[in-house]
Amino acid sequence: MRTVKLAASLATTLLMQACGAPAAQEPSQLVTSAAALTTAVSRGCTFTLSYKEVMPPYPPVYVPVVTRQASSTCAWGEGSVELPGAYSVPQLSLAANDLGVAVSYTNKYSPSGSSGTWLELRHVAPDTLSVVRSATLAAHVDFRPTYVNGELSLMTDGTTLKVRGEKGGVLPGETGSGSYYVATFPDFFTSTTAPTITASTAPEPTSVGTWSVTGGLATARSAHTATLLNGTGDVLVVSGTTAEVFNPYSNVSTPTAAPLYERTKHTATPISSSKVLVAGGWIGSAPLYWRRTAEVYDQATGTWTATSNTMSTPRGNHTATVLDSGKVLVVGGYSTEGETNTAELYDPATNTWSPAASAPTASDSHVATLLYSGKVLVTGGKTYASGALRNAQEYDPATNTWSPVALMPRARSGHVAVRLYSGTVMVLGGGHDAVDFYDPYNATPWYPGPTLAAGASAISATLLYSGEVLVTHSTGQASLYDPSANAWLSAGSLTAPLYGHATTFLHSGQVLVTGGATSGSVVTTAQRYTR
Repeated sequence: MRTVKLAASLATTLLMQACGAPAAQEPSQLVTSAAALTTAVSRGCTFTLSYKEVMPPYPPVYVPVVTRQASSTCAWGEGSVELPGAYSVPQLSLAANDLGVAVSYTNKYSPSGSSGTWLELRHVAPDTLSVVRSATLAAHVDFRPTYVNGELSLMTDGTTLKVRGEKGGVLPGETGSGSYYVATFPDFFTSTTAPTITASTAPEPTSVGTWSVTGGLATARSAHTATLLNGTGDVLVVSGTTAEVFNPYSNVSTPTAAPLYERTKHTATPISSSKVLVAGGWIGSAPLYWRRTAEVYDQATGTWTATSNTMSTPRGNHTATVLDSGKVLVVGGYSTEGETNTAELYDPATNTWSPAASAPTASDSHVATLLYSGKVLVTGGKTYASGALRNAQEYDPATNTWSPVALMPRARSGHVAVRLYSGTVMVLGGGHDAVDFYDPYNATPWYPGPTLAAGASAISATLLYSGEVLVTHSTGQASLYDPSANAWLSAGSLTAPLYGHATTFLHSGQVLVTGGATSGSVVTTAQRYTR
């Protein structure tokens, strides 16, 4: 349950009283509680859940209040609705999306000291603030009500309400046994389907952050690229013969003009606030399986333009890294003659390609990470002859030279890597649950990190504003690395196991996940993680 204290408003009130100013007036029989308040957004409106203590009579009644706040994005303005009161201070929880607002509160149904406490659930319409659906979870022992509490969340399908909490007895229809439970209400906002309730002797593992489905792509995609357009905060999504721009504020995706070339296994790299370089890739048909062509998408004009010359080497499954100079370093990949070690530089100022020094090792499916020094760390990859590699090397753009560094502790291919705020690079996935760190400032650069369960299936690693790292897996799970504790936390789950999805760090601090494939079907789903 997300809880926000009303400390600021209380402090202001106390300060006014201390200075002799009149305190804000309240109705004489109502005292607004400062204990618990929850917040969520539906259809552009912010909703809060709090309660009022009503006294007299005695004992007091605690009345939950759902309030819709006025804002420029809310079509209906300020409003509120009161729910039936309880005879003890209620525990509150709220979850919302554009389908509706779900609230829960614990309800001691009688002033008697021996009465039980159950959990009230309500679906409140965001526009009319009317109660559309009411449900109650009540546990019993020998037909006598006991206590039930719970907190709400919406599952990533956007329609299923999840309630998790503790209970003192048995909930009607539950399976399993124990003092903890999880109840899921399918289509909570659009039906009255009974919940599925599972009891257990241990609480469900907690996760941090939330997932929500927010729109969809115009075209189902997998193994695509999704690149932030820094000027607008939109996301350019490219694969095959088409591309589109997803707006994370309206959750609408709009097709662009057709790219000049069909491609997958390409790279897409931001080169200005409105431009993205799309280079190389695979076309899947003879005679030229791998592309040497590159083009630039300009959101300002909505056009695709070929670079003045092409790369010297056709390639796919390569890397492309923006250097401190603004140039883009392209390294390795698979080419017409197998894996290549060639490297090239793209200069946005001249729209041209030029050769760079070749890497010590040919590979594809490797990872390149820009270091604070301006050098580029290239790790792992594979070759047909040797399989996954332990190799690691650094490219220095100041001297156009490569230097080998100590081998990784284990071979990796198709892995992920992310530079932390400390400058250390975390490397994970590529067939291993083990996590390794590369410290460019240490003579012995590699050291182990905490093992990540199912880390072998990692698809992406995204550094958040907080310094934490969100990892998404092809299994559908998500994990969060906390550098302050050097520990992994659960970050919940995506809508389904999704191979080939793409992640993008948004200006809002959220992580957008687009597309992917599950059970043989490619999807259009756009979902996001909020920490």
